[in-house]
Amino acid sequence: MNSPFGLIQFKGDQTLKVLQGQCTQMVTGLSTEHAPLVAFCDPKGRMFGSGRLLQYNNLVSLITPIDQSDALLKRLHPFLALSRVSAALTEIPVGLVAQSSLSPAVCQHQPGTTRVGEFGNTQWQVGDQDQLHDPKADIARLSAGLGFVRQGSADLLIPQQAHYQMLGGVNFNKGCYTGQEVIARLEHLGQAKKYLYVYREAPVYPGESVELDGTSFQVFDAANDQEDQAALLLAPVSVNLKQLIHVPLTITRQVEGQRPVKLCQPLCCQSLVDLAKRS
Repeated sequence: MNSPFGLIQFKGDQTLKVLQGQCTQMVTGLSTEHAPLVAFCDPKGRMFGSGRLLQYNNLVSLITPIDQSDALLKRLHPFLALSRVSAALTEIPVGLVAQSSLSPAVCQHQPGTTRVGEFGNTQWQVGDQDQLHDPKADIARLSAGLGFVRQGSADLLIPQQAHYQMLGGVNFNKGCYTGQEVIARLEHLGQAKKYLYVYREAPVYPGESVELDGTSFQVFDAANDQEDQAALLLAPVSVNLKQLIHVPLTITRQVEGQRPVKLCQPLCCQSLVDLAKRS
């Protein structure tokens, strides 16, 4: 199937300096072996873009959903233009596939192709014309708790509500960036009232509202194939619905610049054992 993900490439000597001031991770020393998860936020801390930043063919590049790429580039343009940095969505193929020997964010380069480990035992294939995107890998990624900003879900939540601080997507030790004040305040003073939960009952799409037991929940990210589906829905921490599964954050590791975060457990959620039986 056609991949919903693409590769944005940046050109300009000041690329990493500009991105350092706009994203949630430390990227000034971006290496070829690491592809950090990053989010781009407005001054209120709400995410309007996200993806994995990496070095590909000697250019800083971003794996990100295609449907939100134009909006992301438009909002970054004023900052990029001031430093004479250009950016555009390329035609370089990007696919997510199941089964990976790489840990999340670890890069492995071969001539013309780069592999990047991802959550859910999946990996990105960048530049591989023969490797098709696998929707089952997308479902595994979402079931592991990682979602990306999609068309229809921009400005919906802040990084902590998407568990980015637990997935290596927020560095609390870096300097100023757009939205930092709100994100840091939440880190130091408390927790959000809503977080993302896994939903696997029926096919849904990013930006939709799903009604469960008379309450509407908005879809942040989703993937579907003919046999299975998974989505991440924004719901209160006190939600008590068997259809919503608590994100299995025990699979994540703390990264440099990240403090341990205690998330409020929902009063009732489907167990991961039940989830495994369905996978």
